[in-house]
Amino acid sequence: MTDGALRVAIVGCGNISRRHAEAYANTGRTELVGTADVVEEKARTLAGKYGATPYANVTELLAAEDPDLVSVTTPPGSHAEIAIEILAAGKSVLLEKPPVLSLAEMDAVAKAEQESAGSVFVVFQHRHGSGALRAADLLGRGALGSPLVAVCETLWFRPRSYFDPEWRGTWIGEGGGPTLGHGIHQIDLLLHLLGPWRTITATAVRLDRPVEFEDVSTASVIFESGAVATVINSLLSPRELSRIRIDTTGGTLEVNHVYGYSDQDWTFHPVPDAAKAAGLGLDPGVRTADDPADGEPGGADPWTASAGEDLPSNHDAQLGHLVDDLLAGRTHETTLAGTRPTMEFVTALYASAITGKPIDRADLTPEHPFYRALHGDLPKDELAKSFQPG
Repeated sequence: MTDGALRVAIVGCGNISRRHAEAYANTGRTELVGTADVVEEKARTLAGKYGATPYANVTELLAAEDPDLVSVTTPPGSHAEIAIEILAAGKSVLLEKPPVLSLAEMDAVAKAEQESAGSVFVVFQHRHGSGALRAADLLGRGALGSPLVAVCETLWFRPRSYFDPEWRGTWIGEGGGPTLGHGIHQIDLLLHLLGPWRTITATAVRLDRPVEFEDVSTASVIFESGAVATVINSLLSPRELSRIRIDTTGGTLEVNHVYGYSDQDWTFHPVPDAAKAAGLGLDPGVRTADDPADGEPGGADPWTASAGEDLPSNHDAQLGHLVDDLLAGRTHETTLAGTRPTMEFVTALYASAITGKPIDRADLTPEHPFYRALHGDLPKDELAKSFQPG
């Protein structure tokens, strides 16, 4: 073991586990001591690449190794149970998204965290790229103006074959559709930038994919600040796009990417000066050379002035920050508690879509019918009807 290295382990050795292993290795400050998977060949393959020891399950791994941090990259339906076992052993946990399948599971993990020497962190890497760091800082101190209107889009494509694994497309295995498993990245970043939300009115429908829940959802959101936003999540969109646009009193901040952004994917267009604004719309349908849609953002605005080193929003960004924080004894900001508003948002979206009623964040107490499951424990036939369009 290298002096000063963080001892890490990975439970669940499917596709996303490779990104964790690579990101840990790229820090140069970790030692992968163990891997675990119910399919032992997967554990052996990942372990062999990094000189770790493979195990059949998390119980065996914890009995044999002494990791400082354990990544949980199993299917989402198992996250809470595995996290609680790791915390009971006094170890810290990094949960891949979605962290859990319900607010009840989140609170059960939070209770285990309170009773443990370990801590729980969640993978929401889009908070950690340099673009989001700049955006959060500038919006937080009002340098870009006050947010008014926002658009949050996760327009992805997953073919029917994507749902071939038996756990996919099911409430038990995935816990929900693109709202929970895909759009949650952009939703988390939107909330990170705009702050607490208040009310959601949503629609969710199943149009084409062989799933028990939605393959498309839309929502209208009111934030505590008074800002409003629309959110759309889709698995039916052949030209994939992930986009957040925030219109403020000072301009338009926007990021366009698919699975991860760099600084070049962000733009900021300041509010036009009075003379230009006075002419907007006088000749509808005619584009001019100085139309903001054609021009490049520029000038000495706060966004341009804040540019620095480009850090893309991938697993390297967050896991690098996490390893640095843990080795330095700092609290990593993307904690379980810090991501609860995102799970509350997802819960409210499903609750609103299924019941046909607006949902306030304040409503989401342990007594709420959707607190224990995103489907509200409704009968299957009633749920199926709720996702039918029209």
